[in-house]
Amino acid sequence: MQSRVSQTSHKNLTSVIRTFFACLFALVTFAPIAAAGDFVDTRLSFVFSDDNLLSGPGESLINSPEIDFGARKGVFFPFENLNSQDNGDETLTHLVLYKEMPGFVKNLTTDAAFVARLAVLTEPENGFAAGDIKLKDDGSYIRARYSFTDVDIDPETGHTKDSARQLELVFYPTNADRFRAGYTYDLSWAGNKIFTQQKAQFATPGLRLKFDWDGFYIYAGAKSTREIIITEDNDAVANRELGAFWGGIFGIGYIGNMFGIEANGAFFDSGTNPKQGVQGKEVYSGGVSARLSAFSQGFKPESSIDYRLYRNNDDAFEASNYFLRRPTNYETFTWRASIEGNWLTETLADFEKLGSTKRIDAFAGAVRTDFYLGKLAINIDFVYRDLYFILFNVPSLDPYYALPKDASSKPELLFAVKGEYWFESTNLLPSIQFGIQKPASYRGRISEAPNASELVSGQQTVAITDSSTIIAFPSGEEPKEIYSVKLALRWDLSYMLSLIGTFNYNYDRNQLGRRKDTTNFTAEYYMRDPHVIGVGVFAQARF
Repeated sequence: MQSRVSQTSHKNLTSVIRTFFACLFALVTFAPIAAAGDFVDTRLSFVFSDDNLLSGPGESLINSPEIDFGARKGVFFPFENLNSQDNGDETLTHLVLYKEMPGFVKNLTTDAAFVARLAVLTEPENGFAAGDIKLKDDGSYIRARYSFTDVDIDPETGHTKDSARQLELVFYPTNADRFRAGYTYDLSWAGNKIFTQQKAQFATPGLRLKFDWDGFYIYAGAKSTREIIITEDNDAVANRELGAFWGGIFGIGYIGNMFGIEANGAFFDSGTNPKQGVQGKEVYSGGVSARLSAFSQGFKPESSIDYRLYRNNDDAFEASNYFLRRPTNYETFTWRASIEGNWLTETLADFEKLGSTKRIDAFAGAVRTDFYLGKLAINIDFVYRDLYFILFNVPSLDPYYALPKDASSKPELLFAVKGEYWFESTNLLPSIQFGIQKPASYRGRISEAPNASELVSGQQTVAITDSSTIIAFPSGEEPKEIYSVKLALRWDLSYMLSLIGTFNYNYDRNQLGRRKDTTNFTAEYYMRDPHVIGVGVFAQARF
């Protein structure tokens, strides 16, 4: 009997598999759903580089392999690509299946897009090997737009244009990370990682309602996720069960012909504190951001491509600041400038008072300017971020704890200026970029330092270059300014393919080296030579 059942089950399974593949073959063969235009914002990058010709493997704290093929983070400076989540040398694409239909109500347009990001990994990750394609939702949405005027159809795409007077409702079914507070991407916040725990394990859906009227806009929305609830009582029924956590985002602004004034903010129930003494207490996060902009008539304030809703014929090529942004010949002097500020707040455990929490404040700001004259482009950026802002999503240096009162911290300061000139006849685009970075630093007690063996007398000096890179300094050493220069030459072979050569020089007195201590056979850190030379050659296609 068992043998017959097994045979029958095997036949049924085989029949199901055959039917599935037959349907799949028919779908691919006869239904034109996989058009080339369904893959947008594709970036293919071949890289030959070395981020430090003067350092070999194992000689520096942040390892620098010898020159080879393949992308690496060290060839980019912190002040490059401030308005994007990516560096620009990634190999990835976006699968966008988009549908638009007119509504049953006059001037109502409905559309939706399934948006998937396919990124080729250059380094192994948990569950993935280098060369694997990592697939994730990248802002799929459902949208309804009601125009208070007659709708306008784009003759090239056949899609309905956004109206200057409209009411828009957007639903994000699984990933609302494109719905954020702040303006420049590297200073933005209220993304999915504002939730303290289970950051990547549960979906973060959301919605946004926005009203536009001749440059004036106002919006409000919300997002939620599920996290493990941690209660004060370890024996409580709800302890270690999934709970729902919410946040709201709002904004208001006006973008005129030559200026803009905008503000947005958010408040989140980000999760529960897992630390002993304050276990189960809520972590509340929130804040306000504002931006003032001025620009030439016909220009607009810069907006990150990572905020945008993708459609299957979007020309993201035109909307980004990557290597392959098409140069433009501006016949008249064109410019834009903006100043923005962010104030954030969060409830963390009080380092001095066991069992108590306290509210901390975080600050960041930026001044950004772009000037264009003919084929010359000049960009100037100044960025300020304090330690709490950099570590806002961790949260804090010792996670979930406010910094001790007797500790001291210094903010991160970035200044960069870049100039490029387009030689249209030869399709050459040389550029030079100069930057200064003063890394954020902390001196004081640390309960959970990444290099505990380096702690001396309970006091530690560390430099924080980003939320995941914390460098402990030897006793008596303090972080210093980093001076950087980058020379680049880009040669466009077509509208989609370019060859780029880069030369980087850093004067970095924070370069730590490590060697074996022959006495106790542990790693010993010392200050390396401050000169860093990097080179890179890129072949990059974008379409």
